[in-house]
Amino acid sequence: MSISQQLPLRLLAVGLLLCSLAPLHANMIRNWSFEEEAPSSSRNALYWSMDEPDAHGDAYGNASREDWRSFDGMHIMTVRGTWAEAGDYGGIWQEASAEAGETYRASAWFWADPDWEPALQEMKLEFFSENHTELLKTETVRLRGIESDWERREIQAQAPDETAWVRLVIHVEGVGETGALQIDSVYMNTDADFDEPASEPVDVIIDVLQEDDEDE
Repeated sequence: MSISQQLPLRLLAVGLLLCSLAPLHANMIRNWSFEEEAPSSSRNALYWSMDEPDAHGDAYGNASREDWRSFDGMHIMTVRGTWAEAGDYGGIWQEASAEAGETYRASAWFWADPDWEPALQEMKLEFFSENHTELLKTETVRLRGIESDWERREIQAQAPDETAWVRLVIHVEGVGETGALQIDSVYMNTDADFDEPASEPVDVIIDVLQEDDEDE
């Protein structure tokens, strides 16, 4: 295949990749697929690292941005076992402004290694008052039975009176020596506007490029 013939296929592959990274619907979560790295380190994700660029998201404990595998795009966030020498717990959170009385829904995709056996892993919605002076309500879903295949979990809750912020938290504790929990494609919105975009696994993009190379 000539260079001029290869170019359209490569442009198509790049276009598909960009489409897979760009949310087609409103998402209250920023950098939802962890593709943008924070200035401090490639192991930190923008908007998921305190003061990078603001104070509305963070990763803690043994959480780390990695490129091991992905459900969408090229990167994921992980909570690792004690083999990472970063403690036996970890998690991520991000928040957005919210209104009392609204019902909020959030979802994420998860993968767990076969030897991953933490004491606790959960997804939470937390509602805070203005200036974060009071935690008004917490809704929790335990993340049981995550297997070695991408699967989606969801949570929803109604914001109580005086709510100004809703925070999505993914928390893990009591991890063992081996394995990791892997997280991708995080989405949050009001229940009325919840229309989660369909993600395009990056394997599809890689397959297109490989087929192009084989035809050369």
